[in-house]
Amino acid sequence: MKPKDPFQSPQQGVAAGTRLNGIYEIDRMIGIGGMGEVYKGHEIQTGTAVAIKMLVPDMAANEAALALFRREASALHYLMHDAIVRYFVFTVEPVLQRPYLAMEYVDGKSLADMLEEGPLTLEALQRLTKRVASGLRAAHERGIIHRDVSPDNIIVPQSDVSRAKIIDFGIARSTQLGDATIIGAGFAGKHNYVSPEQIGLYGGEVSAQSDVYSLGLVLFYALTGQKLDMGGSQFQLVEKRRRVPDLGAVDARIRPLLEQMLQPDPKDRPTMAQVEDWNVGAAPKGARRKERTAPPVAQPPRLPKPRRGWIRPAAISLLALLLVGASAFAYYYFVWNTPVASVAPPPAELRQDKTAARPTDGGLSPDGAKDAGSRPLPGNPPRADLARRFLQQYDGGDCFFIMPVAVGASAAVVEGFGSSTSAFEALDRSFKKTQGFEASIGIRLVTPQQCPAITFLNKVRGDAARTPRISLGSVKIRPNDTISGNIENFANRVVELLLVSEDGQVQNLSYYLKPGTDALSFSIEMKRAEEGLGSNVPQLIMAVATPRVLDSLRQPRPTSADQFFLQVLSEAQRANMTINASARYVTIQK
Repeated sequence: MKPKDPFQSPQQGVAAGTRLNGIYEIDRMIGIGGMGEVYKGHEIQTGTAVAIKMLVPDMAANEAALALFRREASALHYLMHDAIVRYFVFTVEPVLQRPYLAMEYVDGKSLADMLEEGPLTLEALQRLTKRVASGLRAAHERGIIHRDVSPDNIIVPQSDVSRAKIIDFGIARSTQLGDATIIGAGFAGKHNYVSPEQIGLYGGEVSAQSDVYSLGLVLFYALTGQKLDMGGSQFQLVEKRRRVPDLGAVDARIRPLLEQMLQPDPKDRPTMAQVEDWNVGAAPKGARRKERTAPPVAQPPRLPKPRRGWIRPAAISLLALLLVGASAFAYYYFVWNTPVASVAPPPAELRQDKTAARPTDGGLSPDGAKDAGSRPLPGNPPRADLARRFLQQYDGGDCFFIMPVAVGASAAVVEGFGSSTSAFEALDRSFKKTQGFEASIGIRLVTPQQCPAITFLNKVRGDAARTPRISLGSVKIRPNDTISGNIENFANRVVELLLVSEDGQVQNLSYYLKPGTDALSFSIEMKRAEEGLGSNVPQLIMAVATPRVLDSLRQPRPTSADQFFLQVLSEAQRANMTINASARYVTIQK
């Protein structure tokens, strides 16, 4: 079947021959939508073909779009697997002033298009299963969950399923952020393929097992040529996921695998590694078996009142754009399903001058179009600005710090640090009551001894454009493991690297920093005794940027956090110096 061509009328965009940062050159546009464009290009020096995702000019300053764009680049920067599309560069073209992401160019079509021509044989399905499961396993091992495994997001070069590539990790939520709890709304994924926990069942905790469930639905479609009907209203979405769906149409040799992958309770599903190792006729090893005649009893999900013909969680997770390639040469999608970004930095709405917050476009509706119902009346501030202002001014008390990652007219993503969930639960209730919708709030729980560091972050938060960004290769480590990362966005300022241990001791580790072109890199061996550690010991890695050296930041010996940060703030105040800081959360596991 010939792929659909979205370019039956001329489309404007970046002209062929345009060079980006002197590295890439645009060949032609292959996809367009309301928020972004996709081009085929090539590397100038080598001629290697690349695909380039670029935000349209109107969206280049949109915090939600930028957060998602940055998240896609950050999550996959260190993830290299042949079944996952390679990501090369994320930067801003200085002349066009447009962010773009360069990635591997795949000559192929989606599994969805391929299946329109007919289902796969059992042998082909097994090759596809091993290939896709292998790529997702690699992502899971790095703490990255795709959250939108679907036929649209699997590209098959030359109709060879053994060469399939997984795309659109732009909505991937990284478990590397170390969230102890997710409060509030929001799930990613196309409705027919989302897992029970993505719509609120089993505590609503999205994990690697969520991708296992979605892949099970994909495999059913690939083998039978028919999609399982798992969509509908919110009530139907929930009810259809309380039990294993009818698999009578599936070949008996693969049915045991799908029965395990589609178990409602995540803990009853196999791991992605077990799916990868599965062979025809064998049951997946290690998965807990469950009788289909006894569907699990699930806690009822929080069901908001229906609004605007769709469910509220989709407002945050389906900030969507679908870009379809012009031909079988490329089949890329922009999928802006959930604007969840890395912890650092907070976006531009966190400023010391509260009146200087940049207005947004008023938010996007689930289909990616501007939400007409959210347009402000003349003289009234946009709903997105009201929500942003609420978050800026909210006081959660001691040891409480929040960063609005993305705020729209009917959706908000918030990340925070605190010593308990109670203050964030209060924020959740207050936000919903005053704004009319529920935010998605990710919490990283710290120890009471680390609280002075959280207070420090709260005191110095300001212009996000000047906040240093920390990227880590992993945030779940074992004692004496090495943790590596980079610090970016510090311009010509002095950067100090700090470690705040669970007992509140602050140690300056700046001597580990190694200069690079646009970033400082570091590798730190987390030397410590394993005895006495719990299962998840929180550590804070902080980057502090200052115009010049602060002696208080360079204390030679570990110092208690309350004393350390008080001295830093006092010296900065005497010197009339502005400080910018960010933090990442690491856990040491037994």
